[in-house]
Amino acid sequence: MSFAQKDRPASLPRWVAAWFIVDAIVALAPPLYWAFDGDRTLWLGVPAVVLYFIAVSTCIAASIVAAYFAEVRVEEAG
Repeated sequence: MSFAQKDRPASLPRWVAAWFIVDAIVALAPPLYWAFDGDRTLWLGVPAVVLYFIAVSTCIAASIVAAYFAEVRVEEAG
């Protein structure tokens, strides 16, 4: 292994970066109008806004775990 390859950090797959970008867009641009329009649509007895934020946080957590496993795989491959 050459010196240049040894110092260069391993890059993550592009799908990880794309997933983080989607996470950022969804998390930073939530449908806040749901909270202010007065409509209290319920899903399983819970307001839709609460379910949206639970889904977004679950997706972000899953992307972090997936990025970790992708990084481990890249490091193992060398």
